[in-house]
Amino acid sequence: MLNACESLDGADDLLQAVPTVIGMSDEINDASAVTFAARFYAGIASAQSVSTAVEQAKVAMIAASLDGAELPVLKTRDDVDPGDLILVRPPE
Repeated sequence: MLNACESLDGADDLLQAVPTVIGMSDEINDASAVTFAARFYAGIASAQSVSTAVEQAKVAMIAASLDGAELPVLKTRDDVDPGDLILVRPPE
């Protein structure tokens, strides 16, 4: 995740090295950024897919009446399905 305002530029270049990039399409205020990051990482840590974690983070922003839920943009390589991409798996 690119944790900076207007970080979507250059995301396509990064996709050559990583399967997915989350960037901000414009400036985002601190409270919105913190809420997004906290909920996103909580989703990832609880074995949610990347796309589910992003959607949960956006919903958390809306539920907290914060601006900018439309700013985080998930980009993936053509060969990656973010709905299937799980970064953390619980121990068996």
